[in-house]
Amino acid sequence: MSHDTDLFRGVAELLDAQGIGRYDPAAVLPADTTGIVLGKVPDGPDRVLGLTPYPVADDDSTDSVTGIQARMRWGTDAAGLVALADDVFNVLHNRRSYAVRGVRVEISWRNSQAWIGQDTRGRMELVGNYYFRTVRTGPHLTP
Repeated sequence: MSHDTDLFRGVAELLDAQGIGRYDPAAVLPADTTGIVLGKVPDGPDRVLGLTPYPVADDDSTDSVTGIQARMRWGTDAAGLVALADDVFNVLHNRRSYAVRGVRVEISWRNSQAWIGQDTRGRMELVGNYYFRTVRTGPHLTP
């Protein structure tokens, strides 16, 4: 795979392993599950955590910072949504020296978080932006 794909999937697997939700790209997620999905957030289940990566900073070295936006929804229960955001924070914020799918992460942290209101079905949503400082190799990078 690629650095970004491995980081992206690895973070989903880490959140699953830590009990935040269920990541299974081959399954239809049951309504009573907090689903972890990559990319577009589906209409169901009501409780979902959607992850989307984006580049933040790259230079001529192997140091890289990649952002992953965590879009969270928890039905109409604002307190449940805040608890989900806290759970994600507790897994990712200030986590140091770990690897996901072979990608070495020096540190990850929450950079920002904001309420984004309700979706068309009245379900509460918020978004958190997490940054991952990684070691990324490439043919034109200076180690």
